[in-house]
This record gives sequence, C-alpha cells and structure tokens, in this order.
Amino acid sequence: MGGPWLELDAVLRERVHDVLQKPSRPVTESELRSLLDEGRACMLILRGELERLEGRLAQLDADPNTSFSALTDAFRGVNEFRTHVAELRVILAAVETRAREVHATWQRQFADHA
Repeated sequence: MGGPWLELDAVLRERVHDVLQKPSRPVTESELRSLLDEGRACMLILRGELERLEGRLAQLDADPNTSFSALTDAFRGVNEFRTHVAELRVILAAVETRAREVHATWQRQFADHA
C-alpha cells in the first residue's frame, strides 16, 4: 500500500499539524490557501490510488481462483487507505476553518482601521 504519494501526504500532514497546533505562530491566509491547494492536490493523488486499489480488489473478487487470504489482504488495504483519505479530508477541513478565521480577523482589523 505504500508509495511516494504517502510520503508526500506525510510531509503535508506535518506542515498542517504545525499550522493547526501552533496558533500563536503568525500564519497568513495566503499561506493557508497554498497549503489547502497542496492538500487538494494530494487528495486527488490519494483518491486515484484508492480507485486503483478498489479496482484491484474487484478483480480479485471476480476471480474464483483468488485465495481468501489474498482477498482479505486486498480488502484490508482498501479499508486502511479509505481511512487514510478520510483523515486527510478532516485535516483539510480544519485548515479551511483556520483560513476563514484568519480572513475574518483580517477583515475586522481592516474595518477597525478604516
């Protein structure tokens, strides 16, 4: 189930974690939007891999000669990858929320100085 896309995802998650876990660190809306764009790109890659894994599972399932062990392993891999993709979706939603908060703060500061 591994692959270069999981390394890309790990780097992205680390960066997101830094942004979300250190609210005292100044972060710009632009930085958050850039992180979201990277996250969406990563999500597309991961979804593509998930579709590939699901296709492989369907092939194994359709083959009457597939061992139960191979089918179970493929199913487990798909299930784990689905969970991984779902977790990334939640993380990206948190970044989106943070971006909205930063934008709202900027708007309030701009309105106060106008």
